[in-house]
This record gives sequence, structure tokens and C-alpha cells, in this order.
Amino acid sequence: MNDESKKRFAIGMKRIHRAPDKKRIIETLTADGTAAFREIWRLLLFAAALGFKNGRRDPLVNVDSGDAIRQELFGNNPAWPGILYLIGLVETGGIDMLMATEESEDQRIKSFEEYANAGLAILEEHFKAGNCNLDSLLNFIQAQTTEIQTKKPDLQISI
Repeated sequence: MNDESKKRFAIGMKRIHRAPDKKRIIETLTADGTAAFREIWRLLLFAAALGFKNGRRDPLVNVDSGDAIRQELFGNNPAWPGILYLIGLVETGGIDMLMATEESEDQRIKSFEEYANAGLAILEEHFKAGNCNLDSLLNFIQAQTTEIQTKKPDLQISI
């Protein structure tokens, strides 16, 4: 890498993309009737956490740049940058993801987008079977939470 490619830049300049095939589930979960998520960025945060929890990453195909979300909108959540960094750290296991380089940010954003895409797919699969309403979403979240609590932790402790 030359000095030009290592140039620092402002974090958060990249936009967050979403897959066009998830438009229906996004509209459903952000619509006034369901009112589960008032803004798309909140849904994407939830979906990324869901995808990450389930260990599922789905690549985005044929994204529409016009539908991309500015990271400033995620700024309403003070945990936003930390979430990106934590996902990046877990993904790579290395500290290079913490660097303020364009390459590192691209990797962090891509991981987030793919986990969010997977989370949206999981929600889509769940709601195919029934009604997409607030009660159904709460039951889904409860089932996901219960699953976490019933799993035995995999502790590898060695001295």
C-alpha cells in the first residue's frame, strides 16, 4: 500500500445499502399499521443483530444506490459506530478493522449490510407462515431470546 491509499478520511461517509428483494418486509415492518420500527435504520440495526446472532450473512445483489441510507441517520443511536467495529472485530479477529481507512470501513459496512440482509431474510421467512403484526414480532423476538438462554455456553478455558 502506498501513502495515498493509507490516507485517513472521515468515518461514516459510506452509505448503507439494502437488497431490493427485501423491500416488502421493510415496508411491512416500518408501516404505520405494524409500527414496530419507525425508521428503516432501526430495522436494519435489528436485522443485522438478528443475522449476526444466527450466524448468517447474505450478500446483497443488485443494490439500488438511490435506496442507500446515509450513516448520519444511524447517528441517532450512539452505539452505531461501536456496532460496526464490534462486527468487524468478530468477523476478522484482528485489529485492522479498527483502522480509519477506506478499506476497513468498506469491510465493516459490507459485514453490516450482509448481516442485515440475512436478518431481513429470517424475518421474511418467519412472517411467510403468518400475519406480520406486532404480536407476531414480539413472539418471534421471545423465541429468539429463549433460544439464547437455553443454549449452554461453549467455554474453552485453558491455563
